[in-house]
Amino acid sequence: QDEYINYKFTKNIDTKITISNTTIDSCIFEKIDFTNIDINNTDLIDVIFDNCDLSNKNFDNKLINRVVFKNCKMLGVSFINSSLKDIEIDNCTSKYLNLSNARINNTIIKESNLSDATFMETDIKNLILDKVDLTNTEFIKTNLKDIDFSNSNITNTIFDLNSLKGIIIDRFQSQNLVGMLGV
Repeated sequence: QDEYINYKFTKNIDTKITISNTTIDSCIFEKIDFTNIDINNTDLIDVIFDNCDLSNKNFDNKLINRVVFKNCKMLGVSFINSSLKDIEIDNCTSKYLNLSNARINNTIIKESNLSDATFMETDIKNLILDKVDLTNTEFIKTNLKDIDFSNSNITNTIFDLNSLKGIIIDRFQSQNLVGMLGV
C-alpha cells in the first residue's frame, strides 16, 4: 500500500492508476484531472483539491476530514454513508452530488452549483450555505432546522415536510415552497 502524506501533486497522469485501501493525509492536489485515477476505500484528511476534476469519484463509507474543494468539477461525486467534518466546498460545480446517509459536521458550501443533488437521511450539524444553486436538489428525511437558504437558489428544490421544518428562507423563496405545503 502506498502512503500519500505531505505531498503536493501538480502533474496529470496519462495512464490509469488506482489508489486504494489507504489514507491521503496533508496533501494538495492542484489542477489534477482524476479521470485516470481510481480512488477506492481511501480516507481523506487535511487535503486540498484546487481546480481539480473529481467527477464521478466514489467516496462512499469514508472519512473526509478537514478537506477543501476549491474551484473543482465534482459532477456525480458520491459520499453515501460517509462522514464529512470541517469541509469547505468553494466555487465548485457539484451537480448530481449524492450525500445520502452521510454525516455532515461543520461544513461551508459557497458559490457552488449543487443542483440535482441528493440529501436523503443525511445527518447535518452546522452547515452554512452561501449563494448555492440547489435547483432540483432533494432533501428527504434530513433535519435542516436553522439552516439558512435565504441567499441560495431553491427553485424546484424538493423538501419533504420534516426536512422543511425550521429552515430559514427569505420572503421571495416562500413562493417556491407553498406548493409543497398543499396551499
